[in-house]
Amino acid sequence: MKGDVKNIYRSMLDNLSALRAFVAVVESGSFSEAGYRLNVMPSTISKHVSFLEEKIHGQLIVRSTKHLSVSELGRRFYDRCLIILKEVEETEAEMLEYQMEPQGKLRITVGPSFAGYHLPRLIPSFLERYPKISLDFRVTPELVDLIDHSIDVAIRISSNLEPGLIAVKLAPNIRSVCVSPAYVEKFGMPAEPRDLENHNCLLTNEASSTAKWRLLQDGVENVVHVSGNLVVNHGDIYKQAILDGVGIGHLSRYLVYQEINDGRLIELFPDRGVVNSFIYVVYPQRRNLPLKTRVFIDHLRDAFRGTPEWMA
Repeated sequence: MKGDVKNIYRSMLDNLSALRAFVAVVESGSFSEAGYRLNVMPSTISKHVSFLEEKIHGQLIVRSTKHLSVSELGRRFYDRCLIILKEVEETEAEMLEYQMEPQGKLRITVGPSFAGYHLPRLIPSFLERYPKISLDFRVTPELVDLIDHSIDVAIRISSNLEPGLIAVKLAPNIRSVCVSPAYVEKFGMPAEPRDLENHNCLLTNEASSTAKWRLLQDGVENVVHVSGNLVVNHGDIYKQAILDGVGIGHLSRYLVYQEINDGRLIELFPDRGVVNSFIYVVYPQRRNLPLKTRVFIDHLRDAFRGTPEWMA
């Protein structure tokens, strides 16, 4: 029986005029008023309702010489009609939007390190391509609730995303252990990951002066316990401290690959980096994703397609 009902509702999609006529009768209370609303003759409205009653084998409208009333079946059918017509309306709007130029304000949240490195090369080309879209960035290390703050999309670097979000993976986030030539000249070069325990290792987002760095050893992920005299949660300060020879750092490779390539930093154990998180673009679950959001996500996917330059 349930399958038959589903088939009936599917067939109703081919008879939207009949559904709209029935809804108009229920909401207006008469065939003549429904006809006036839809700009058709009352007799046409009556035929639509009769057609539906024949389809579902039941009476939707109880007719009398003085007034109309909606049957219990009619009330239930009316509720279903509203759902169907709303879905049709949303689909039509989505199809129309596909044919229109993307526009409107796009609200985005992103972490400071990603914003500082990637956004300068991503924003100009996007705005040039979509001049009617305006970008509103909220750059913060905090995980902003997208729904509570009316955020359209977020760029996250994570190994464990919040539930309820749709995620598009952009690239792996491999971390590098790196050091300046000045530090090596003064304190020597660690030969093995375990040697890091005897060096000044700079830390981020730690509650104490010790941390665990994960590195590969013979294909197996090992934990190295490190410590140091500097703990800082600001990416630029952390990176500059490494460049200045304060200590050894452990951070996303995209932040330091240029300095590694030009010799200002030395990458330690380059084949032992662990990918324990990924770069994602995420957005709240919704039936119809706005075109402005879709084109921004596509822009990011194009920018990160293939092997990222920091991993080449």
